[in-house]
Amino acid sequence: MGQILVRKIDDTVLERLKVLAKERNMPVEALARLALEEKAQRQTADEMRAWLNRLGELRAMTPVKGIDSVPIIRELRDNDDSDT
Repeated sequence: MGQILVRKIDDTVLERLKVLAKERNMPVEALARLALEEKAQRQTADEMRAWLNRLGELRAMTPVKGIDSVPIIRELRDNDDSDT
């Protein structure tokens, strides 16, 4: 496992971390590790752009607005013989 040393942490930030760690009954180091892991799991800008592009592709595949789904639903309901 790798290691990093973080220098010049503001005293108020460090005190806040200590309080949060104590509330969670864990060492400050473990809390900091958790925070780093959560941050590292977030999507990068490139990953987010890829998702947005994919969303645009999916939107382009959806039916045109203005189609009334009521007749389709009624037809499916009326022709459903799963009860028999």
